[in-house]
Amino acid sequence: HIETWTDNSILRQKSEIININELQKYINIWKDMVKYIKNPKNGWVWLAAPQVGYNKRLIVVSLLKDRDDENFSTIMMMNPTILEHSTECEIEGEWCLSVPWEKGEVERFLKIKLSYIDENKKEKIIILSGVSARIVQHEIDHLNGVLFTDKIKK
Repeated sequence: HIETWTDNSILRQKSEIININELQKYINIWKDMVKYIKNPKNGWVWLAAPQVGYNKRLIVVSLLKDRDDENFSTIMMMNPTILEHSTECEIEGEWCLSVPWEKGEVERFLKIKLSYIDENKKEKIIILSGVSARIVQHEIDHLNGVLFTDKIKK
């Protein structure tokens, strides 16, 4: 059962890599994370394992085409790594489940290329742009112990 977690000691740590022998355990945790964000009462489209008490490199992200997209897919990314990014950036408003009282303008790369392991235990490489790229960068920051509030443009 997943509940939001705001323990700063976990949110401020660099998350550990998920080893091959742990994959099944984290696939089950991922399923709980998906249920949590898809619950209409929560209304969320992304979540990182540290936000729910696991210091592991696991995120759940909804790949939105834009902020009004209602036909998006939600995927699991274990051990996501940004391989390349555009030089072009965009500043846009962000908020976070872990610091719900804060909002702010954050600069992010417009386009990223990343690798990750999916729920079928396959390594994938994907190129994302726009809001999907922003969401993934925000969640990878969580895996590195960084909150969006650290990046707010003053």
